[in-house]
Formats: sequence, C-alpha cells, structure tokens
Amino acid sequence: MGVNASGTTRQAWFAFDRRDWLAFDRSDYVGAKIILGIVLVGSVLFGLIDPILNAVNKAPLPVTYTSSVTSGIPLPRGATLDSPATVQVLLTDATFGERLTQAIPAFMVAGLTIAIALLLFQLLRSTQAGEPFTRRNVLRINLIALIVGVGGMLVQLAGGVADNAIQTTGRLPRPDTLTLTFIPLPLVIMIVIALVGEAFRRGVVLRDDVEGLV
Repeated sequence: MGVNASGTTRQAWFAFDRRDWLAFDRSDYVGAKIILGIVLVGSVLFGLIDPILNAVNKAPLPVTYTSSVTSGIPLPRGATLDSPATVQVLLTDATFGERLTQAIPAFMVAGLTIAIALLLFQLLRSTQAGEPFTRRNVLRINLIALIVGVGGMLVQLAGGVADNAIQTTGRLPRPDTLTLTFIPLPLVIMIVIALVGEAFRRGVVLRDDVEGLV
C-alpha cells in the first residue's frame, strides 16, 4: 500500500484478497463432486465389472484360507509358524457358484459406495444452493450413517460366510475351525456421522424457530 501525490492511499499491484480457507467455495464444491464421480466410476469398475471380467477370462479366484499346518514350510532360522495362519490362495477352475459367492461382498461394497456417493451428491447440491439445514439433508445424513454401520457389518458377515462356504466344498482342505471376524469400525463411523446428522437436525429446528419469530 502506498500514498500518491494527492495524499490518498492506493493498493499495491501485488496485493491480493485474503481467502478464508475454512470456507467451502465453488471450487471446493466442484472438486468434491469430481472426487465423488471418481469414486462412483471406481466402484462400478472394481466392484461390479472386475469380478465379471475375471469370470469370463477364467482368472484364478483369490480365496482367504486359514491353515494350521506347522511342518513342511521353509522358515528363516529361529522363526516359528504362528498357527493357525490366514493366507490367500488362488483357486483355479473355480465354478460359477464359487465365483458368485466370493463376489457377493464386493458387489455389496460397490452398491453401498454408490448409494453413499449419490446421497453426498444430493447433500452437496442443496448445500451449494444455500440450503444446508433441511429435513431432507438430515434424512440423507442418517441414511449414510445406517449404510456405513449396518452395511459395513453385513459386508463383513458376507465375507466370512463366503470364505467358510468355499472351505467346506471339498476344493480346499477343510480347516479345523470356521471363524467369523468382525471389526467394529463401521459402527464407530456410524455414530460419528449420526452426531453430524443430529447437529444438522438442531440447525433445522433453530432455523424454523427464527423464521417463526420473523
């Protein structure tokens, strides 16, 4: 900033307006929508089309297998085998039923991801229009929370059932025990998203109260 001959101040040529990096402007909305579009395309390609292409090309089917074998495996000096161990094996000449069983969790993940991305698209569109605190957005956030929590647990269940089912067909040595592993992370994320939904709900109530006073 400088002073000209008349005594008035002038803005330097190199000065620029400060940007509020916490504000979500138009470029942020566009970037978020591009990312969601990439997620949608990736879910379709890797979750839906990839298993079909592998079946058509008769590619080996990766299967999770738990083994309690403790001998016949070369190990480094001083190392021991932690048994039972879970490994991934490639099953050749997999049948249609085996491929379908193993593909169900991937199909579920793809479907859940597409549903969440579409809900986020709608949430971004209404927020960009200047109407973030609406009952529809509260419903969308709560739906996202349910999809992440319940859907995430169902995907884990489907994956465990798929692995146990293929291990009892006789194609693989029958394991000593059949196990199902659950990680509570989807439920934790569901609670966090539900809290965001509650904040939006309170914003809707506050907006309705303000409009009622005007």
